[in-house]
Amino acid sequence: MIRELLQELTALSSQGGFAFYALVALAFAIAYALISISHALLLPGAPVLPQHQWQYMLSRRDIPPRMIHQLANALDPDKPDEHFHELDHQLFANLERRFPFAFVLIGTAPLIGLLGTVSGMLTTFSGMGSAHAVSVDAVSAGVSEALITTQAGLVIGVASLFICSIMRFRYEQLKSGFLRLEAAVKQQRG
Repeated sequence: MIRELLQELTALSSQGGFAFYALVALAFAIAYALISISHALLLPGAPVLPQHQWQYMLSRRDIPPRMIHQLANALDPDKPDEHFHELDHQLFANLERRFPFAFVLIGTAPLIGLLGTVSGMLTTFSGMGSAHAVSVDAVSAGVSEALITTQAGLVIGVASLFICSIMRFRYEQLKSGFLRLEAAVKQQRG
């Protein structure tokens, strides 16, 4: 199966031209960005409480009172607003930086596919405009390059946009859970 995949990629890269190589490199960059976002959604290095407790509290609508009490006791009673701001930064700053970068990479995929389309059309018209008879090989190579890069750019862009949007939704759930937790702790101290 891996051998067949490599053969298919070799055929596509030879037919897709330079834009296909750029799309492959971009696909690896997008995959790296999405993996780093996925890891950051696990809240590694969460302060004050263990990571699994943060995950549990931020994922629930009804936070157990003992956990609220535990968090309230761990915070500085004199500056709760500053402490929550710092917690927010430590938990979510990585994600807030990574999402825009990932969306820019994802938005680039269809544009590189379009660049390959233009390059393929130039090859096609070059083959059609030769002084000799129309070169069928040049025309078909240009059309092939145009179609392969367009399809690859759209597949990469649409699939990764879908995955990144799911991750963004998860991030928003965690963020709203944090705001609920902040309100619950402030109400308890009230």
